[in-house]
Amino acid sequence: IEGRVSIDHIQESDRKLDFAFKCHRDSDTHVIYAVNSISFHEEYGTFATAGSDGGFYFWDKDNKHRLKQFQRLNQPITATAFSSDGSVFAYAVGYDWSKGYEHNDPNLRKYVLLHGVNPSDIKGKKANSKPSRR
Repeated sequence: IEGRVSIDHIQESDRKLDFAFKCHRDSDTHVIYAVNSISFHEEYGTFATAGSDGGFYFWDKDNKHRLKQFQRLNQPITATAFSSDGSVFAYAVGYDWSKGYEHNDPNLRKYVLLHGVNPSDIKGKKANSKPSRR
């Protein structure tokens, strides 16, 4: 909702690590898009978001910044997933109903694309090394 993603921790002791950020937005037109999918990379703990803007982005939650932005498509991205080894990112493209029934074009093709994941695009930087207090 509102082109935002929120990272909320379950453990009360980790609540200080909670944060939210704005993502699927067009700063030129001030249009806000729905975030349709979030997928985590198992090896690195980073994640991807995809949305109604037709874009997908890779994020580093530990350092709270975007790792990589990819070219937007002409349709929304409705679902995403990383392969079990994290080397492939799959995403489904098609109408997501965010603009209602009247904007649905049944002639637009729906499809799934595969994107080879470059480790340098998804691997986050190590968080600042501070001594553990535990």
